[in-house]
Amino acid sequence: MKSPLLLLSAPGRHTVLLACMLAWHGAATAADVLPTHLTGSWGTAESLYDGESGQSQMHLDADGYGAMVGSTSRPQRIDGKDDAGPEVRAIIGFPVRATLDGATLTVRVVALDPKDAERARRAGTTCRYDAVGPTLTCSWPGREPVVMKRLNETVPAEIARMLEQVRTVAQ
Repeated sequence: MKSPLLLLSAPGRHTVLLACMLAWHGAATAADVLPTHLTGSWGTAESLYDGESGQSQMHLDADGYGAMVGSTSRPQRIDGKDDAGPEVRAIIGFPVRATLDGATLTVRVVALDPKDAERARRAGTTCRYDAVGPTLTCSWPGREPVVMKRLNETVPAEIARMLEQVRTVAQ
């Protein structure tokens, strides 16, 4: 029996080997960057309107694109009355790109304007996954860690539509 090295070094086999290597590289770069246990929707509560304090949510697609969304705390009347008025909260969100390095999920803002690219590159958060909850514990420099539980295995339709636009701009 011939050695596998001899088979690969035979004339004409270089092209086949090169084609296989290129196909594998293309599949690897086009593949998902996040495992399924990290994709979907995560949040500090079921809704951005829950509770008295502000809430946070993170939505992640398998390719790493996602959105961070946060709300302010519940409004309080100056006179102290609680008349169960409208639940008006400021809500802000921005596109992100997540990467996984070992057990550390790094989430960075996607700069939609090239002049913001350097600042976006420096701004980011790191998260740790805990399968028990499952939960993500995310930390920002100079802030208390935020614990988010899994809300859904997929991102909401409106977030998915927004991410399609972000991918187009970010390419």
